[in-house]
Amino acid sequence: MKAVIQPLAWGLAMASMLALASGVALDLVVGPTQAAVSQHDHGEHRPALPATGGQQWATDEALREGMTRLRQALDAALPSDPTQAISASQAMQLQADVEENVSFLIANCELPEQADAALHELLADLLRGAKALAEPAERDQGAQRILATLQHYPEVFAAPHWRDTAAASH
Repeated sequence: MKAVIQPLAWGLAMASMLALASGVALDLVVGPTQAAVSQHDHGEHRPALPATGGQQWATDEALREGMTRLRQALDAALPSDPTQAISASQAMQLQADVEENVSFLIANCELPEQADAALHELLADLLRGAKALAEPAERDQGAQRILATLQHYPEVFAAPHWRDTAAASH
């Protein structure tokens, strides 16, 4: 019996430590980003999207992958009827997907300094939307903020991989 329980207990302990470490790491990434962004908030009703001035930055593989994953997560979360509100379970899944993919982008993108700064503005806005998803009264605004940011992405980055999706109808 000990041979069965002891490895299970050890596995649970390791999984708990990994979850705690992941949460701490995400807090270290998300917290400062949201704090830095809050100083430049342009109001509750309008996403703080970066001005492009006609400049489009080149993408790298990690950026294309992360943004595609974000778009797919949003497409899966938004109701097919644009007049319907996003459900609590869809909002929570979208929030987790946004936070996961923003962390992926921060860890893996290797862009020039100015392109990286433009990307971080987009990522900060995605995180604002994800944060709003956790609040029932702000859930729809959070989803719309994420949608607006993803629609703005191909204006900031040369994104030949980006194509129209179901989210465009929302």
